[in-house]
Amino acid sequence: MQTNITVKLEGLNKMPFRVIDKILAKRPQYSEELNIVDLYIEHFISKDCNIQFASNFIVGKGKRIRSILYFHFWNNDHDISEDIKYKTIALIEVIHFASLLHDDVVDNNTVRRNEDSFMVKYGKKISILVGDLLISKVINEFLKLHYQDRIVVNQFLKACSSTAYGGYLEQTLDKESTLDQYIRASSLKTGSLFKLCCFLGTYLSTSDFAKAKKLATYGLCFGIIFQTQNDINCYKFRKFESSEDYTQGTITFPVIVLRDHFEVKQEQLICPNQKNYEKIQTMIDTDDFSDITKFILSKYVCGVDLA
Repeated sequence: MQTNITVKLEGLNKMPFRVIDKILAKRPQYSEELNIVDLYIEHFISKDCNIQFASNFIVGKGKRIRSILYFHFWNNDHDISEDIKYKTIALIEVIHFASLLHDDVVDNNTVRRNEDSFMVKYGKKISILVGDLLISKVINEFLKLHYQDRIVVNQFLKACSSTAYGGYLEQTLDKESTLDQYIRASSLKTGSLFKLCCFLGTYLSTSDFAKAKKLATYGLCFGIIFQTQNDINCYKFRKFESSEDYTQGTITFPVIVLRDHFEVKQEQLICPNQKNYEKIQTMIDTDDFSDITKFILSKYVCGVDLA
C-alpha cells in the first residue's frame, strides 16, 4: 500500500473517531443478522470436536464491527443465497479471531475483551496451533464456498496475506520508526479485514466491482482510524500497569506523536512508571493532541466521505 495518499476528513468533528461510534451505533439495527453469524461460527467450529472449546471465546463476543460494516453495505434486493451471505462473514470473523490468538501470544496479552485471554486459559502453544488450524480451515471453507468467483477469492487471499504481513511489520517497529511505517503496518494488519468486509458486503450483493472497490477504500481508512483509536485508548487506564502498550514499550501512534510533535524524551515513552504515564496521559487529553491527530489522519485516510 502506498502511504502518501492525501485525504480529507470533511464533516468530522475535532476527533475523527466519531466515524467508529456511528458504525457501532448501528449494531441494534443488525442484531438479527449478527445472531445468525454467531450460529454459523458455532456450527463451523463444532464440526471439529477437538476445537469446540474455542467457540466460548468467539461466539457472542466482541463488537462484531466487521460484520456490521459488511451488512451496512449489503444490498438486500440482490438475489444471493442466505448461506453464502452469512457463511462468508462468519468465516471472516473466525479469521479475525485466529489473528487475535496469535496477537495475544506475541504481545503476551493476559486479558482479551475483559476476560482471561485464550493464551492464559490454554497456553501459548495451543493458542498458536489453534490459530493456525482455524486459519487453514477457514481458507479451505472459503475457497469451496466461492470457487466460481475469482475476484472474491483473490480479495480474500490478499486480505489474509496482508493481515499476517501487517502483524509482522508491527513487530519490527522500534523507537526510530516513522509515522509512515506505523500507518503502513496498521493499514495492513487492521485495515485489510475491514477493507475485505466492505468490499464483499458490496460486491456479493450488487456485483458492482467499481462500487465495491470504492467502499473497500472506506474500509481501509476505517481500519487505520480504528487502530489509532485503540492505541490511544491503551493510555486511558488509571494505572500504568494496565496499559500493555506502555509497560511493554510498544511503538504505537501516541508514542510517535508525542515524540515528533511534543518533543517528549524517548525514555519517558518506553520506561514505565506512574509519573511518566500520568504525564503522557495529560498530553494525550489536550486539544493540541486532538488537533494533531486529526491533521495526521487527514493525510493518510483516503479520499472517502467518512462522515
